[in-house]
Amino acid sequence: MKGTTAPVCRFLVAVLVVAAVLSASPAVRAHDEIESSVPEHKAQFDDPISEVTINFGEPVGGVELALVGPDDRDVPGEVLIVSKIEAKFVFEPLRVEGEYFVRYLAEEDGHLIRGAITFVYGDRAGEGAGSLTWILFGLFAVLILAIGVFFSSRNVKKLAGGAEGGELTDVEV
Repeated sequence: MKGTTAPVCRFLVAVLVVAAVLSASPAVRAHDEIESSVPEHKAQFDDPISEVTINFGEPVGGVELALVGPDDRDVPGEVLIVSKIEAKFVFEPLRVEGEYFVRYLAEEDGHLIRGAITFVYGDRAGEGAGSLTWILFGLFAVLILAIGVFFSSRNVKKLAGGAEGGELTDVEV
């Protein structure tokens, strides 16, 4: 049993390290997020728009914005600085329905803020998995779990039978 504790300890240390990295202070993470956007991230609407506004929440400089259409091409437009904390990307009204991405890059107190928001104009191309796919996935998951339960119960019965027959004599704790 001693040989099995070393991998478990290594795994636990790795989990703790990952948790520590992911729980970095909010001050560090604050530079990666924006305050708000119009349209909001993951919004869906039917009327065409001709501008996107990003509110960084803090004074920024060197703002770059780009709009990428459903065809993975940049939509031509112009970046306008609205205030010290807001910038706007102005473009021709959208014509092609689908999912759009707004990429942003700005400098705040010597740190770069970068990321993207997404929105859908009209219908989203490819709505995702249909109900048949989810039903098949669920059935497959149940099958895998049933196989696991079968083999686990079989091993438990073997161990219980061996303990009754006196076969297990030396157990290390």
